[in-house]
Amino acid sequence: MEIQTNKDKALVFDYGATLDTNGVHWYHIFAQEHKKHNSFLSEQQMRDAYVYGERTLSASHSVESMHDFKDTLLIKVGLQYDYLETQGIILSSMRHVEEIAESCYLFAKQNVMNVKPMLKDFSLGYKMALVSNFYGNLEEVLRDFEIREYFDIVVESAIVGISKPDKRLLQYALDKINVSPIDTIMIGDSYKKDIVPAKQLGCSTIWLKGKSWMGNPTNTPFADEIISDISDLKRIIV
Repeated sequence: MEIQTNKDKALVFDYGATLDTNGVHWYHIFAQEHKKHNSFLSEQQMRDAYVYGERTLSASHSVESMHDFKDTLLIKVGLQYDYLETQGIILSSMRHVEEIAESCYLFAKQNVMNVKPMLKDFSLGYKMALVSNFYGNLEEVLRDFEIREYFDIVVESAIVGISKPDKRLLQYALDKINVSPIDTIMIGDSYKKDIVPAKQLGCSTIWLKGKSWMGNPTNTPFADEIISDISDLKRIIV
């Protein structure tokens, strides 16, 4: 799939697990770090802790707009430990919130730094949008990782009040940058949340197929291109 480079066309990126982990669902990152400190934790215990943390975070609105990603991770990991403690799975003395948050932060930062030159190149020839289910602080996260300047618009669910896979979130972004779906490529790690709604709108799609939450679908007719590493975009988008 080749699209001529010009500012009448747009690239739309997902953020979480696309730009910051190269296709690996964040559960797997957290689980790996937790098990370094408490190796006895089972996968089900970690999955339950992850779900508890995400749901509690969404309900509590405890992430504020000035929080960077390290701040966000500290809150997330703290909530995961809260669950493990209340379930009697670990003791309070077994918490390693700061260590896990720091490792996850450095992992995300390195991945973002790896894609930064590519984003810079793409921004010279395309309108750029970031569309993400996030907590209301994505602008600060992008500034901290020094990639905000490459996006014409950042649209996140907590601000707009619409979450993917609702295709209205993507349509909102396209309306803001005045680009039609037919002139847009959507890039994301989630087939269900990124690729399907984008294709339904009429966009071209590139699915970053990585290590997902519960396994990847085998029938993927809405993906025009499938990649296993985000750097593969350089051979597709010209």
